[in-house]
Amino acid sequence: MKKIRIQRVSAFDIIITLALAVVFVALSLRGTGELTQMQRATDDYIQCETLARQLQSGSDYLVEQVRMYTATGQREYMDNYFEELNTTRRRETALEYFAENYSDTDAFTLLKSAMSTSQYLSYTDRYAMRLMAQATLADTADWPAEIQTVSLHDSDLTMSDADKMRKAQQLVSNSQYQNMREDVTNNISESLAALIELTRSRQNRAEQIFTDVYRKIELCAAVLVALMLEICIITRHLVVKPLLQYSQSIQRGQIFPVVGAAELQELALTYNEVYRENQETQKLIRHEAEHDALTDALNRGAFEKILNIYEGGEKPFAMIICDIDIFKQVNDLHGHTVGDLILKKVARLLTTTFRSIDYVCRIGGDEFAVIMVNAGRELSHTVSDKIELINDALSNPTDGLPAVSLSVGVAFTDRENPGESIFKDADQALYRVKQNGKHDCGFY
Repeated sequence: MKKIRIQRVSAFDIIITLALAVVFVALSLRGTGELTQMQRATDDYIQCETLARQLQSGSDYLVEQVRMYTATGQREYMDNYFEELNTTRRRETALEYFAENYSDTDAFTLLKSAMSTSQYLSYTDRYAMRLMAQATLADTADWPAEIQTVSLHDSDLTMSDADKMRKAQQLVSNSQYQNMREDVTNNISESLAALIELTRSRQNRAEQIFTDVYRKIELCAAVLVALMLEICIITRHLVVKPLLQYSQSIQRGQIFPVVGAAELQELALTYNEVYRENQETQKLIRHEAEHDALTDALNRGAFEKILNIYEGGEKPFAMIICDIDIFKQVNDLHGHTVGDLILKKVARLLTTTFRSIDYVCRIGGDEFAVIMVNAGRELSHTVSDKIELINDALSNPTDGLPAVSLSVGVAFTDRENPGESIFKDADQALYRVKQNGKHDCGFY
């Protein structure tokens, strides 16, 4: 199948378009003045409609952010709210344009009323956010200035944090608040209707003169429409569809299909080649970043990330900290090469003894940790048995390596009298094992 090059097609279309443009200019000279007025009226309406809807979207965005903040307590929604209010200022920008160009029209009066209502809603928004901040943000110095200046009623100050949060949510969702939102929408809709009427009046004045010119350029317009359809069809099938497929491939992490215009096919082939190379490189980089180079166990950084995830979750797990007994003496007597072999051996035994869903990590020189997932205190004997198996293999080596053993401290998430953290509790259990002769497994 012959490849179609967009560059050639576009060059041909440009030539035809320029030729039609010359014809259009020649035919439209008589009605240029009136046509300009009609176009200006249409452009003004489009601009005004865009700005009116901008005022609507700005108002809706503020409502959305304050509701999300009062519902979730997440600071980003409050920051988004004040960024729109103080920096983006879509409502104010729209109203300033109308004040400058349509100050004597009904459309401006209606939009000004909508803006006034939206600003009144902002007072309620700030009060609701102050209630929410009072209940969830301890550092008042970090509050936005607009929130700090809001004074709560005495009755609200004495509320519990939960009541403050409920009241904040009610303030931005009750019927009065919703009615005022509807007033904003109605005023904007009426303003758009007034703009349409104004635009029609301006267009009608130019319509009669322009009609004569329009009839004369109908043939050229038909040719132009055919050209546009040809451009649209080619663009859709050879550019838009392939680009959409490329986008889906990126989202799915797949290579590009080689389709579309010749230029895009060449792009896809180049991308696919680079993609395959990057996939292999990323796998290597990711593995090196998360694993200990000597033992291939997860490293300290990966351990801390995994621990943070499980500490923040609800599923039970066990923290198992292991130290290799007399490891320093082994290094001193047999050398670091033998010490490295023992480290690898310990990592291998931990990996094969515990489940594939558990996480074996090297968190220090001769210190290992195992995060045993979905495990409560009822599995204490299981953990003891696993450690006993490992210690038996280490104490009775058959591979020519010196005999060593593990001292192990264990803490479960459902332990009694938990301390500051599960890691410190497991470390405390390990310390007791070391104090009482090593080569054992202790529980917090």
